[in-house]
Amino acid sequence: MFETLFTYPGVLRRHREGPLSAERASYLAEQEAQGMARATILRNASYCLRVAEELREWPQDHFFEHEEVASLAATWAARRYACGQSSTTKWPEANFRPVACDFLKSLGRLRSPAPTVSFYEHELADFIAAHQGGRWYSEATCRSATWQVNRFLGYLVQRDIALADVVPSDIDVYFGLAAQLWSRNSLRTCAKWLRAWFAHCEKRRWICRVVSTAIMLPRIYQHEGLPIGPTWEEIGQVLTATTGADPASLRDHAIILLLSVYGLRSGELRRLQLDDIDWSHHSIRVIRSKSGREESLPLDPRVGNAIALYLRLGRPKADSRTVFVTLRARHRPLSTGGLYNVVKHHLAKFSQPTRKGRGPHSLRHACARHLLESGRTFKEVGDHLGHRSPDATRHYAKANLASLRRVALEDLGGLA
Repeated sequence: MFETLFTYPGVLRRHREGPLSAERASYLAEQEAQGMARATILRNASYCLRVAEELREWPQDHFFEHEEVASLAATWAARRYACGQSSTTKWPEANFRPVACDFLKSLGRLRSPAPTVSFYEHELADFIAAHQGGRWYSEATCRSATWQVNRFLGYLVQRDIALADVVPSDIDVYFGLAAQLWSRNSLRTCAKWLRAWFAHCEKRRWICRVVSTAIMLPRIYQHEGLPIGPTWEEIGQVLTATTGADPASLRDHAIILLLSVYGLRSGELRRLQLDDIDWSHHSIRVIRSKSGREESLPLDPRVGNAIALYLRLGRPKADSRTVFVTLRARHRPLSTGGLYNVVKHHLAKFSQPTRKGRGPHSLRHACARHLLESGRTFKEVGDHLGHRSPDATRHYAKANLASLRRVALEDLGGLA
């Protein structure tokens, strides 16, 4: 294995004669079989050699804790920085640690971390279960509520405050600390979840007093920070820039088309399966994130061609049936952050104002605004986007206030 990776005799000898050479070669060969890039395997070879050298200093029956691996990663990063091979310790440490853990795990020398149990784990699970069957169908909604409430409960544990003894002033102090880092929109989201949480606690009689009504939501002014999405012309420029024949361009072109033509949410695109595309009937099946409703949409020819090209020439062989997967091994379905980075990478080249947004949802805004400007009714746009209520669609209409105002002034003869 080492002979295929290294050409310099000294480097080859160091890896071949170093400790645990057979185990390291087997580990790297497995990564090569998974289709991992050669540059990544070369980097991982150096990490594995460093771990193997460290193992000589420990008893053979020693199991490494995750904290010890973190210390080893910090030492590696500091050495790289001191030698001038890196301008910062951040990325060497971040890259070294997961590989070291994985290699130690393959050797059976990594101790599994003890599971962390929340003080209020059962109460929080009951809270989520009570709402999940109703308005909180979306998994993302449940994750957001869980994260916000867990963060507050962690604050209570740090301050040694029992949940049953919480008073409104405790919540005020918490929001005072959060306000130093969060915007009003983030504070409003947190207040909304905590109000629902304490209402549930009051219903279950977990707390001694009424607290939920004392939580006030920060005021958000109308149209404040309203995302308007990129213009249709900017989306056209992005599509033109992603017409290459390489796997990344084929995948990203299909993603941008799906998001902008259908106005899909991030989760709706990431959950798309190979079986959801019915080529014979020219349709595509989408499961809506918020309602869970399954919809069959006509497959636009341009979108269908882009997906077909990606599947035939750009999509790596992966066990997953998800349409869009990572380009690098190990091939996994795109994560929320991965999809966001794909869209942001391309939009940043053509869409400068940050208020336009650069994530997948900005393309949903652009799709809705384009349909409204084309003369579609709120009902038609809402059906296209999978909205259950017309009020949800009106939100997108506010994004074009400048154009609507200009039309009104022109109709009045430019009196203003």
